[in-house]
Amino acid sequence: MSTPARVEEPQVGLPGVSPAGTAATAYTPQDHEKVETILKWLDDHKKSRSWLSKKSSIPSGTLSQVLGAKYISSPTRQLNQMLSVLQVEGERLKDGTPGYIKGSVHKLMGVVLDRTRKHQNFGVITGYVGVGKSRCLKEYRELTPMTLLVEVSPNMTPGVLMTELLEQLNNAVPPGLDRKFRELVRVLKGTNYLIVADEAEKMSSSALEHLRRLRDMAQVGVVLVGTEKLTNLIKPQHGQFDQVRSRVGMWPETIQRISRDDADDMARIGLAEAGELPDDVLDTLWAYAEGSARVLNENLIPAIKDYGMGSLPLSGALIEKIAAKVLFMAKPRAEAK
Repeated sequence: MSTPARVEEPQVGLPGVSPAGTAATAYTPQDHEKVETILKWLDDHKKSRSWLSKKSSIPSGTLSQVLGAKYISSPTRQLNQMLSVLQVEGERLKDGTPGYIKGSVHKLMGVVLDRTRKHQNFGVITGYVGVGKSRCLKEYRELTPMTLLVEVSPNMTPGVLMTELLEQLNNAVPPGLDRKFRELVRVLKGTNYLIVADEAEKMSSSALEHLRRLRDMAQVGVVLVGTEKLTNLIKPQHGQFDQVRSRVGMWPETIQRISRDDADDMARIGLAEAGELPDDVLDTLWAYAEGSARVLNENLIPAIKDYGMGSLPLSGALIEKIAAKVLFMAKPRAEAK
């Protein structure tokens, strides 16, 4: 009596995990976790894979293979692109932070950021302290997927810089400077990522050189943002950073102040509960702010909210009183007697 042939049950595994006895995939344990995170997010937010494909600029067929664990090469780069999109979608509405004014500084910086991403070269943005550069960069990052924003610490070293970038990419951080650099090149190459360094003049010369080399090898755009000190650092021909200077595609003049229209819009939104602001209030705020978005938004408007709302309607004289007695600000030079 012959024994019936045994029918083997198909082996079923988790996404991205090869069943026992089959060839190993290119997926790392971190990749498996990213796949699960993405699939859960799509399910929780009732979003389709075709939506994610369009948002992340990944062909639908490739995206399906990556999320179905059928992609034969390393899926890390594509998974990071997807996670970047989901992070932006989950953090805020497309309108941006309430109260944020997309004024003259925002428009200028947006042009430099977008063009540098498109052409994969260097961009440089410089501006006086307080004009709103950092706030604009945070808005841009939140609303624009695949933007890596590094807030530079004093004398930031190459190792700290690359660790920060890898962590923002949700990527494992290998030991050793050279391995970190090569991992960044591997993950970023062929993508549409933009690296932005805020307060770039504080970066160590070695870190800036690694950033230049990363741009060359990974072919991604890099924007350096800082005060006028950044100009003095990079601008000289045949200087220490001549190789960075020679790669700069856009470098507008230093932003010295916000525009009067910007300041008026900020005041109207920040003091909306006071109703329509008369011209003398707007004139006085503009005089005291002296073109600084920081002075207006972080000093004047909060002080008026705390000490002026009980004396509506607001007036220029009341603003002067609050500026003098609460903020200890001298009268603007144009008004000083």
